[in-house]
Amino acid sequence: MKAIHLKTIITSIRSKVDHSLGLSISTPELTVEESAEFMRLQGIECETLFDPLTTKEPPHEVKSEISQKTQSQRLRSVLFILWEQRGKKGTFEDFYRDRMEEIINAIKNKFDK
Repeated sequence: MKAIHLKTIITSIRSKVDHSLGLSISTPELTVEESAEFMRLQGIECETLFDPLTTKEPPHEVKSEISQKTQSQRLRSVLFILWEQRGKKGTFEDFYRDRMEEIINAIKNKFDK
């Protein structure tokens, strides 16, 4: 199997009874092939390097209109920047979920009654 290198965010850390840690890690949106590579690694011991980035670059770079990103990827990217600008209160996943619910409800409110 080949090594996988990408930027990730640790979203939660859990202490276990045996004094080990359980980590949840979020990746940027992946292609089907990239997801399959991760699935093949499930249950396999891997060597991991956590190297914090020193730049303020978000994990989901916002690109120009001619980029290959989907509309949902672009929305997630701009919500990440908004979360950063508002002081990173709570986790990004919680912020993202709350903002998406607001957007969904705003659109639903425009439905004919």
